[in-house]
Amino acid sequence: MGSLFLLGLIVFWDTARTELPAFNLTVSPKVFPYAIAILLMVLSAILFIQVLRGNIAVPEGNEPGDPIDKSDYKTFGIVIASLLSYLLLIERAGFVIAASITFFGITVAFDNKRHARAAIFGTIFIAVIYFSFTRFLHVPLPAGILKGF
Repeated sequence: MGSLFLLGLIVFWDTARTELPAFNLTVSPKVFPYAIAILLMVLSAILFIQVLRGNIAVPEGNEPGDPIDKSDYKTFGIVIASLLSYLLLIERAGFVIAASITFFGITVAFDNKRHARAAIFGTIFIAVIYFSFTRFLHVPLPAGILKGF
């Protein structure tokens, strides 16, 4: 809940620093980010009050008082490593490769036994997304090493 409040503060601060466009708009581009920031901080405060009252969350499938299983840090680590690989590869290798590696890593983390199928279908799906955005929507995504393809 502290991280949720901090996220709200960061969004609020970043929105306050944003420069408005020169032309006059009916609705400011800051309205939505301010609303999200305030909503995040209010939800964080509500969660804090609920915890102070003793209402502690119970994981899905458990009843209050049941022992809580320990966190699966291996799965968490693989997901984090997959997401970090995306950040490191997106500009260098391009969207298709970075997203394919991330997709494959997350399927491995969630114990998918069919690795080849996940890699093939994931890459096909990501390639379709890439070409849909770049060709039809004209949204540039990093091509990376596949630039001439």
